[in-house]
Amino acid sequence: MENFEAAGAKVYVLSYDEVDALADFKAAHEATFTMLSDPSSDVIRSFGILNTLIAEDENPWYGIPYPGVYVTDVDGIIIEKFFENNYAVRPGPEQLLAAVKGEEVILDKRTGENAEVTVEVEFDGDSLPLGITRQVVARFSVPKGMHLYDEPVPEGLVAASIELDEHLEGILAYTPVSPETRPVTLSIDDHTLEVYEGDVVIRLPVAQNGRAIEKDDDGRWVSISGSVRWQACDTETCGLPQEQRFSFRVPAAFTIMADMGPGEGRVPSMNGAAHFQELTARRQRS
Repeated sequence: MENFEAAGAKVYVLSYDEVDALADFKAAHEATFTMLSDPSSDVIRSFGILNTLIAEDENPWYGIPYPGVYVTDVDGIIIEKFFENNYAVRPGPEQLLAAVKGEEVILDKRTGENAEVTVEVEFDGDSLPLGITRQVVARFSVPKGMHLYDEPVPEGLVAASIELDEHLEGILAYTPVSPETRPVTLSIDDHTLEVYEGDVVIRLPVAQNGRAIEKDDDGRWVSISGSVRWQACDTETCGLPQEQRFSFRVPAAFTIMADMGPGEGRVPSMNGAAHFQELTARRQRS
């Protein structure tokens, strides 16, 4: 929460749970953000995010939303959103902070108009817990007068991209997050393509499903490897396609989940069993 507060952001959570269940959750996890109860799912339906994968019967989970996050400006206008079909996957805080900050990045100063494109690749986060997305981040510094291409491109050109190695087992890649582009029409064949210019940041959200975990005496780890590809062009010519390899080995930390049982072990107790019984009874009454 400190990072969100430092960025001037306020966090609100909307839940299908009753008020007393949210109060117990806040107490158990010492949460400082605001939690809003919507047991009738009126607000959830008004946003069009009711989880329709759950049948409308006595299932106690009917009424929950698709897991997601809206990022708004000070006027309440949505500027970014993150949603998943898989209820076990959530965006990591680094991804949300990047959206709050408007993709703020600090890159090395360019050395001149004739400089080549430089690329910095990093893993945004200190671990990759099961069910949490982190990001592989590629930061391009594109010299003035040059550009990189976005997908799609005709045969013979290479778009800027982050690609994981095909042999990786248990590592999942999601839709890349890219900055805005501008159209450029090629003089050779009148093709109009979308291009990036200046300081460009492309983010590839990744998650792991448990099959990627490696264990040794130092702990549990996941390995993520792949390539960043691009091709720099100006208004007349294009350079050769470029590729930069990356490889990260990060801890596969445990995810701290809410207690929906007796609350034993590493999960803080929040009277989950009692709240689940009330959730089931509410569905039976509706």
